[in-house]
Amino acid sequence: MHRHAFFHAARTTQVALACGADVEHLADLDRTYWAILSRPKFIEGRAEPLTRYLDTDEDGRIRMPEVLEAIEWLKPRIASFDRLFLPYEGLVKEDLRDDTPEGKALSDLLAKIAPDGKPVSDKAIRDYHAKFYFINVDRDEDTAVEVGALDSKLKPYAELVWKVVGPANQTLAEEHLPRFYDLLKQWRQWQADKPKGRFTLEDVQSRWPLRKKIDDYFRLCDERAYDAATPLFHDPSKPLKDAPISLAGDATQLSLTEGVNPEWADQTAGLAKILGATTLTRDLWESLKREWDPYDVWWHNVPLAFYTFLSFEKEDFALVEDPAQRAALEAVLRQAKAEAPLLEVIHDLERFAALREGLLRFLRNFVNVADLYPPVADPLFLCGKLFMDGRVASLCFPVENGDEKAHAALAAPSRCCLVYCALECEGIPPRTILAVFTAGAIGSLAVGKRGLFVDLNGNDWEATVCHLEANTISLWEAFFAPWRKIGETCAETARKLIGGRGDNAVTQVATAAAKAQSSAAGTTAAKAALPPSNASQMASVATLGISLSFLASAAAALASAVTHAPLWKTGAVALGVILAVSLPSVILAWFRLRNRDLAPILNASGWAVNRPIGLTARLGRFFTQRASYVGRRFVTMPSRRAKRV
Repeated sequence: MHRHAFFHAARTTQVALACGADVEHLADLDRTYWAILSRPKFIEGRAEPLTRYLDTDEDGRIRMPEVLEAIEWLKPRIASFDRLFLPYEGLVKEDLRDDTPEGKALSDLLAKIAPDGKPVSDKAIRDYHAKFYFINVDRDEDTAVEVGALDSKLKPYAELVWKVVGPANQTLAEEHLPRFYDLLKQWRQWQADKPKGRFTLEDVQSRWPLRKKIDDYFRLCDERAYDAATPLFHDPSKPLKDAPISLAGDATQLSLTEGVNPEWADQTAGLAKILGATTLTRDLWESLKREWDPYDVWWHNVPLAFYTFLSFEKEDFALVEDPAQRAALEAVLRQAKAEAPLLEVIHDLERFAALREGLLRFLRNFVNVADLYPPVADPLFLCGKLFMDGRVASLCFPVENGDEKAHAALAAPSRCCLVYCALECEGIPPRTILAVFTAGAIGSLAVGKRGLFVDLNGNDWEATVCHLEANTISLWEAFFAPWRKIGETCAETARKLIGGRGDNAVTQVATAAAKAQSSAAGTTAAKAALPPSNASQMASVATLGISLSFLASAAAALASAVTHAPLWKTGAVALGVILAVSLPSVILAWFRLRNRDLAPILNASGWAVNRPIGLTARLGRFFTQRASYVGRRFVTMPSRRAKRV
C-alpha cells in the first residue's frame, strides 16, 4: 500500500501531492485526511471546464467518490500520473497508454487529429468533434441525430417526422422512420374510411354546438306541453348565448330564420342554407342526426398519433412522401449509427484532456489546499480582488443568493474581519461578495464605504460595504486599541464639560438680555441683573482655575519625579504603564488571531470542509497588502501660498 507524505502549513497538517503515485493511490488514503469532502460544481465568476466531467450524477455538487471515480477512469488511459505534474500545452502521444484498449483508442484518435505529432489543443479536439455535431448518444447508448443540427435541406423533412414520432429531446433514431411511415399509412386508410354523403366533415364539426341547442329546444317544448309553468329562460343573469335557441312553441318544428336567439342566428341560417328550408321539423332533425352519426363515430375513433397529421399542409404531405428525402435521412441515420463508437471515443478524449489539464489543480484545492499558500496563492474558491481603504484584499469569496447576514452567521467562527460588499457592473446582474481583511486595521471600514472589485475576468465592479463583522485584524491594532478608547473617552468628557459650560453661559446671557429688554428702567434693571451673572461667571472661572492648578501641580510633580529619578526607573515606569494598558488587549488579540480559520467561511459558501484551514499573520499580510513607499522617489511640491506684496 502506498504511503502518503504530509506537510505542515499555517498551523495545519495536510496530505502532500508530490508525485503521480500520490494521486494514483488516493483511494487508499483515509478520508479523514482530505481537506474537502464536497464542493459546489460552479463557483460564481470562475470557469472550470473540468467540473462537468467530475459531477457524474449532475446534482450540482462534486463529492469525494466522484473524484476517486475520475482517477479510476484515468488509470487505463494515462501513461503515468506523473504526467499531471508537467506543464500542459496540449495533448501529446506520451500522455496516453498504448497497452490497453481504452488508451489505444484515444491514442489512435489523437493520431487522426494531429498526424504530425504536435500537441493537440482543446480547440482542435472541439473542431474535430464538430464534424459529428448531428450525432446524439444518450445514457442508454441509443444513437440518434439532432434534428436542429441537420442540413438545411433535410431539416424541414426531419422536423415533420419528429413532430409525429420523435422524443422530447428533438432527436431521431433509425427506428423512428419505419414507425412514421406506418402511421402515415394508417392515416391514409383512416382518411379513406371517411363516411360518404352530402356533408363534409367541416359541415358536421361546425354544427356540433348547434345540435345540443336544437335538442334542448325540442325537449323544452315537450316540457312546456306537459307543464306550462316551465320557464323559458333558466337564469336571466347568464349570457344570452346560454338561453334557448328559440322560444318554445310548436313541438313538431323549429323556425331557422324567425324568432331565433341572436347569438345562434348565424348557425341556424347556415343550417337552413344546407337543408334548403327555413323550417326544421322534428322528423327531419332526427333523420339529419342519423345521417351525421357515422361522421361522429369516424371522427371520435381517430388515434391520438393522428392529431399531428391534422396540422399538416398539402406541402408537408408532399415533403414526407418524397422518396429522396427519406433516403437522405436514412443515410444520415446509418452514418450516425456507424460513427457512434467514434463519437464515444471523442467524448473520452475531451474528458481526458480536461483531466490532464486541470485535475492536479483541482486536487490541490480538494484533497488539500496547497494552492492557498505562496508561491501559488490562488485557490479555486476565490473570485477576485477588492481595492478599498488603501489596501487590496485578495481573499474574496462569492456569496450565494446575496444573503450576507445568513452567510455572516455561518462565517463568524472564522474570527476574521468580514467585509460584505454589494457589487454593481453595467450589463451584468448585481452580486455580493465577502472580502476578508487580514492585515492592517479596521481604519475607515464601515457600512457604506465604497471601493472597486476586479473579478477573475478583469471586469471592474462598483463595491459598497453592506455588512461588516469587525474583528481584530492585527496585533498592532490591538496594541493601540486601549489608547484609542482612552483618547475617545477623554475627548468625549471634555466635549461634554466644555459643551455644558458653554450652554450654561449662553443660557445665562440670553436670560439677562431678556430681562434687560423687558425692564422699564433699562439701566436700573441691567444693574440689578448684573450681579448674579457676574457671580456665575466668577464661579465658573474659579472652578476652571482650580482644575488647571491641580493639573499643573500634578504635571510639576510628575516632571520633578522624572527629573530626580534615574533614567532606567523613568523608562521602567513608562513601560509599565504602557504594558498595563496595552498588554491585556494584545494577549487577547494574539489568541484570537492565532485561531483564525477559513473553514467556516468556506462552509458558509457551500464547501464541506473536513479540516481546519489556518490563517497565520504572515499569510494574512500576503493576502491583504497596502501600498509600499520603500524605494520610491519623492518630489517637493511647489508652494501655493500667495506671496505678500
